[in-house]
Amino acid sequence: MKKNIKFYLPLAAAGLAAGVLSGCLNYQRPPLAVDQTSYTQLKANEKYLLPENLDVLTLQQAQEIALKNNPDFLSIKFSIDSARARYYQQFSNYAPTLNAGIGLSQSFSKVYASGNSSDPRSQRDGISPALSGQWLIFDSLNREMNLLSAKHTLKQTEANVNDARRLLLRAVAYAYNDVQLSYAQKEIIKAQIEYSKTMLKDAERKYKAGTALKSDMLNFRVTLRNGQLDLVKINYTIKANLYVLAGYLGLTDGTIGEKVKFPAIRMPEDSYTASIDVYLDQALANRPDLKSARERLQALRYNFYGSLSKFGPSATFNYQLGYGYDRGIAHDEKGDNHSWSSTGNFNYSFNITWNLFNGFADYFNVKASRAEVSAADYMLYQLWLSVITDVRTAYENHKSSIIQAKIAKDICNLTRETRDLVENEYNAGTALVTRLNEAERDLVQAQNNLAGAIVNIANTKAQLDAAIYSFTPPAENITEK
Repeated sequence: MKKNIKFYLPLAAAGLAAGVLSGCLNYQRPPLAVDQTSYTQLKANEKYLLPENLDVLTLQQAQEIALKNNPDFLSIKFSIDSARARYYQQFSNYAPTLNAGIGLSQSFSKVYASGNSSDPRSQRDGISPALSGQWLIFDSLNREMNLLSAKHTLKQTEANVNDARRLLLRAVAYAYNDVQLSYAQKEIIKAQIEYSKTMLKDAERKYKAGTALKSDMLNFRVTLRNGQLDLVKINYTIKANLYVLAGYLGLTDGTIGEKVKFPAIRMPEDSYTASIDVYLDQALANRPDLKSARERLQALRYNFYGSLSKFGPSATFNYQLGYGYDRGIAHDEKGDNHSWSSTGNFNYSFNITWNLFNGFADYFNVKASRAEVSAADYMLYQLWLSVITDVRTAYENHKSSIIQAKIAKDICNLTRETRDLVENEYNAGTALVTRLNEAERDLVQAQNNLAGAIVNIANTKAQLDAAIYSFTPPAENITEK
């Protein structure tokens, strides 16, 4: 019987450990590509890519993909599970504990006596299983304070995840707008190249006819080559911006294929028109970072109340149920003599303890907890002021970007008209090529300014959305289990 117990106990412990580990490590892993050491040998099922039928990528689609696949955001989301488990763990303090134990013993003895040929010897075997436990009846409300603190820590964690979502959506919007801007700049450069080709062809025809200078022809060749140089540069900028956006989307290829198009930028028809007070109210009521600071303050307050409970008494109920079996074997000249005995016991106790003095440790713990509450309260105030500043700055920036875009559009129209007039004058021989170059540069600059101004409206809108937390709710409620 003893041999069997010794053999099966390690197996039972190993089985229990394996069961616990297999249950805890149950989650959806990232793409299998992270386990590989070669990029070129990756298979399609080991990657995360955009859908094959996706032809046009909108901002909303990009943000949805980022929420589902961005590794930074997904790793932060797991903090909710951890905080929720810590919260549920506090309920276990209200339950009694039960511990199982077993004792195995064996002893041998032998008597050596002069002239005794038999030399009596004996053996004793013992086994004593027992159940014991404790039930905390009262601890001066310390458990209640810890439970409430864990509850608000969970809410704080949920708010932190929502804040990470807010910042991710803003970052994706900025990266997406950079891609759109670079594509718009590429179209401007391509139009400039086509214009230079047309003017160069006309200048070559006139030069051969003897009605134009060679310097004019060379001038248009230079402008054409400059345009081609700018095209090489903007192609790199597009790729670099695509790499950044792909990183936010969690794409394992690290880029977005050329077949995926982006909508052309255009002047938005709608904008924020409400009073600044409306946005301030919305931000103060909904900003997750502000909620997080408020929940942290509440958690620290309950920690402070919990430190006060150390000055009160505690009451516990202790219990134990035991059984003992003892077997003896004595051997002498008369043979073997077997004996055995068994006992059972049950005991319980009710204890009250009250710590009256521990070197002022509890007193200083209270002072430290109170200081943490005070610091968190002022940190909340500072964050509140930052939110006010963020909303006001984003609001004015967005209003300013709309006005700038309208002015930039007027300037672009004027410079285009000017360039066309100068071109007609140059063809009529009343304007120099340097004036035409200047008019063309002004038009390209105005077009780039307009494209930048329109994209800036989108950027300032994303800034204001983040400042007031005005985003479409996610498809999955991250605050639910």
